[in-house]
Amino acid sequence: MYYNHLSRKERYQIFVLLQAGKNKKEIAQLLNRHPSTISREIKRNSKPNQAYQAHDAVTLARKRRKNSGNGKPIESSVWRQVEKYFGMSTLFSTKKIRSSISFVFNRRLVI
Repeated sequence: MYYNHLSRKERYQIFVLLQAGKNKKEIAQLLNRHPSTISREIKRNSKPNQAYQAHDAVTLARKRRKNSGNGKPIESSVWRQVEKYFGMSTLFSTKKIRSSISFVFNRRLVI
């Protein structure tokens, strides 16, 4: 399936059109996008309990894209610390170890 991301310009257009009182379907028609694209954009890139703001939307989308992907491989020195912390690593599932490390270091990892 082919798709492309909303541009910064489109995010500002969404903001202006919302301020002008247009609904999501009208905005979608004006931007030649599917209504669900506009709906998802507003839902994903609005701050909680606040109206859609183009600047915030650009920042949130950029941050989400930067943090996407498969994560980073674990270095051998870190893996030795994991084995020390968990004892015999074979007693724990890879999923359990990964989630624990991700929680402690606040980053996605590949094991």
